[in-house]
Amino acid sequence: MSIYLQRSLLLPEVVLKENTPGGIRIMGVITVLWGGLLFVLGAGILAMPPEAKKDVIQQLGADNPAILTPMGIVFLLIGFILTFNANLSFRFLREWTRREESGEEE
Repeated sequence: MSIYLQRSLLLPEVVLKENTPGGIRIMGVITVLWGGLLFVLGAGILAMPPEAKKDVIQQLGADNPAILTPMGIVFLLIGFILTFNANLSFRFLREWTRREESGEEE
């Protein structure tokens, strides 16, 4: 999520801006919520019975209900990727915080 955070972990002499950790937390929470929503939406689309898929497609004015299955898979993948990325950023942020705290103690 943040190249500056990764750079600061790789090169400890690179200092993060004061507002970067807070910004990563805020954006991370938003990303987790959005990714979770997409994941649940994709799972819901894939779990729909065929009759419901036909009804949805008819309401949308399309012809082929088979388009919902790939769309559900794409939503699942995007949701997983977003959530995974945010979790990695939180992990990197915890590591950076731990290093900063141990550096202050010395």
